[in-house]
Order: sequence, then structure tokens, then C-alpha cells
Amino acid sequence: MKIKKSNLLILSTFFLGVCQVHAQFLMRGKVLDAESLQPLEFATVFINNSTFGDITDRNGAFQINVPAGNYELVISYLGYQTFSFPFNTNTIRDSYEFRILPEFFELEEARIAEKRDKAWYNNLEIFKENFLGTSINGQRCKILNPEVLILDNETNKNVLTAKSKGILEIENPNLGYSIKYVLEGFELDFENKVSKYAGYPYFIEKDIPRRRKAQIEKQRIRAFEGSITHFVRVLYQGNIEEEGFVVKKSEIKNNRERPSDAEIEVAKEQLAQTRTWLVRDSLRQFIQKENLPKERFELSEEDLSVDNLVEEARNGWLFLTYSDPFFVIFEKEHEEPNFRKYSAKQSDTNQIRGKSVGIHAKLDPMPFQVTQLTLTGNALRIFEDGSYFHPFDLYLNGYMAWEKIGDLMPFDYKMSD
Repeated sequence: MKIKKSNLLILSTFFLGVCQVHAQFLMRGKVLDAESLQPLEFATVFINNSTFGDITDRNGAFQINVPAGNYELVISYLGYQTFSFPFNTNTIRDSYEFRILPEFFELEEARIAEKRDKAWYNNLEIFKENFLGTSINGQRCKILNPEVLILDNETNKNVLTAKSKGILEIENPNLGYSIKYVLEGFELDFENKVSKYAGYPYFIEKDIPRRRKAQIEKQRIRAFEGSITHFVRVLYQGNIEEEGFVVKKSEIKNNRERPSDAEIEVAKEQLAQTRTWLVRDSLRQFIQKENLPKERFELSEEDLSVDNLVEEARNGWLFLTYSDPFFVIFEKEHEEPNFRKYSAKQSDTNQIRGKSVGIHAKLDPMPFQVTQLTLTGNALRIFEDGSYFHPFDLYLNGYMAWEKIGDLMPFDYKMSD
């Protein structure tokens, strides 16, 4: 994509940013109790989704070195509300003072938090499957302190929600990271088979034996390549094809999984006439398909370029603005076998604008990783490190959606040359 600058001032700023890309900036400050103004020792302070962080000392002080860029500072301390602070290194101050507030749980939440019955352990397994993921990396991950989770499917039997009383401690041996995850919320809709979660991950490099470093790096590369972070990063750079991505339009087709209205009416008549339970059961399952959407988004043969997807504002910011759903194919890697099991369960349950999604509709069996992306807002700002804002304004369905925390890589990750 050719970058067009609207005036000389913006062009100058752009080159200034390039010159500073390798510079280091110091973010430092203190964390205090907002009510007593006493310093808080051992608070975790980090840059969201990165390996940059620190623990406050007895004076509540911290300092973090970061490269040039836009960041979100996160402060987490047991018994206190999570605090976040967006900043840019171009306007960073010499020091900051952050005052955080105590966290209060409602009585009902406190009651649910204390439960450790069979239902809680069943919900824990469901949570891990939908939060850590079922990929090879996700299955190897381990939550070290599950007791901090508040798991609730009593308030709504069709929905499992999760909150956390403290930072989740996660070990990811395949990728060589310990993750401190500040879970802000998790929700799994059993009926629609849709899960979503929000939070702040902080990655800590584990001590890796020299004999394992090459294997760990290989696994990190595989986790990063084809991810949403990878795609957004190369979308920003304008070189999606060179990095192995192919972007296709979607087209609306009749949903072949749904019988015609005439076929459904015939099945209903047969159901009313037969008394054989096996036949009746089969007919009921057939008739239930009446609830499926009549149309579905399928993969088109027409390619999309970066210029179709991204627009540049006058201030130089880049935005994803393509309003229709589109497919992203990553051709450098095959799907993991476990994805097929997930994909089969999700068949025609995910819907966009009242139409189901046919991920493998045209290229089945698809050896490569396929995801459908849908912009749910008017525009989505994208950043050079692969992050984007606001996260809930981009809906993922398919391979990228299947990859969870177990395959998440920090935004500051750079592949070895």
C-alpha cells in the first residue's frame, strides 16, 4: 500500500517516529491507595500484552523501559480495582502517581466465589477449554491458581460467566512463558456456542535450557504466524501477500445445510402420521434445521487488497474500514487436527447479520487456516505492533477465533532472523 501524507508536517512527524523506533523510554511512578494515600508494595505494573513490567517496592515505586510507541499501562493489586492508563512515549512525563481504589464484591458474588462443588469443577474444565483453548499449546497450558476464579452459571443457566479475585497465573511450557492474566470478564453462551473474554496479559520469559531454545522459538513462530496479531501487523505494513496471507471477499449463498420449506413441510406431515420412535426422532432432527438461516456467507473467488481494506486518516493513522465480512487465508501453515473437531461443533451456530458462516464452503477440504473477519463498528484503528482498537469492534470466526490464550504471543515479540 502506498502511504500518502496529507501535508509536510505529518511527513516530518512520520520520519521522526522512524528515527526513534529503537529509542528506549522510561515509564516510572508510584502506586498509592486512593483513600489512605499509603504506598502499595508488590503491586504488579505492566504494559498490556507485553513482556514489559515491574513490581512496586516498599515505597510503591516502579519503573519500566519501553520502546517508542503507544501503550496501555496496567496496575493490578489484590483487593483493588484494576487500573489502566493509555500513554504515548512522545508525551511521557518524568514520573506519575497512580491512586487505585479498593474492589468490593457483592454478597451474591462472594457466595458464588466460595463454592467448590462438582458443578464448579465442571465449569472450570469448560472455562479452561474456552479460555486456554484446545490447540496443542492450549492443552499444555496450566492455571496455577484456579481458586481465584468466580465461575457462575446459576444466574443464567445458558451462560457461564467468569471473573477473578486476583491475577490468574498461567504456565505455557510450549511457548516458554509464564502469563499473569488480569481477567476482566468471560462469557460463554452455551446455546449459540460463542465465547468472549477480556483482560490484560503480562508475559514473563521463563528460564529456558539452551537445548530447548531452538524448539521453543520454533513453536513461538508457529503460534505467531497466521495469528490476528500477525495479520494486523502486516496489514499495517501493507505486505499481506508476501507474508502468506490471501484475503477474499465473501458472497451470500443459499444455506445448503438448511432444507427447503417444502421439504420441511413434508417432514412435518410424516411426523404427524408415523408412530415409530426411531423415525419420529430422525424427523424431529430434520425439522429442527428449519431454524437455520436460509442464507450464509461463503468464500468468494475475488481477492481483496490492502487498499480495499485500509484507509489512512490525515494525521497518518491507519484504519480498517472495509464494511463487509471478508475471509483471511494463511497459506504457510495447515490447520491443527483439533480445529476440525471444533469446526464441526460450530457448524452453522455462528451467525453474522442473520446469516450463517461457511468457512470451508468453497475450498473444503481446506488444508490452510481460514478465518472470517467482520468489522462491527465504522472503523478500527490498527497499530504497527499488531494491536487494534477497539477489540470488540472486530468479530472473528474460524481459525483465529479458535486460537485462545494458549497461542497468544506478546505484541513486542519479534521473530528471529
